[in-house]
Amino acid sequence: MSLDDRLVKSAALIGVKVNDAGGHKLGAIREVFIDRDAGIARYVAIEPAGLFAAGGKYRPLPWRVLTWDDKDEAYIADVTKDRFKEVPAYDRDQLNSATYGWAEQVERFFEEP
Repeated sequence: MSLDDRLVKSAALIGVKVNDAGGHKLGAIREVFIDRDAGIARYVAIEPAGLFAAGGKYRPLPWRVLTWDDKDEAYIADVTKDRFKEVPAYDRDQLNSATYGWAEQVERFFEEP
């Protein structure tokens, strides 16, 4: 696979579904957060699907927990459906605030056993 085959435009990520390893739909990507100094994606904000919906809140996942599934054309998150329900949820204002500290909160959550 060439580098060109692995590149994806940021706009093409919005709306892509995210499933758990069991194929359960967790939600869809609504935002991608890029580390401007390192030039890599660090987080995606997932809008939860169906019963997981958190009333306008989003659940950020570290990019490192996602892998692409060509067959399903979706990202697979290395997190169970039940664990996903526990991921801290934030509204757009919180995600857009440089002082809110949501990224540190999410990192702590994913460091827990």
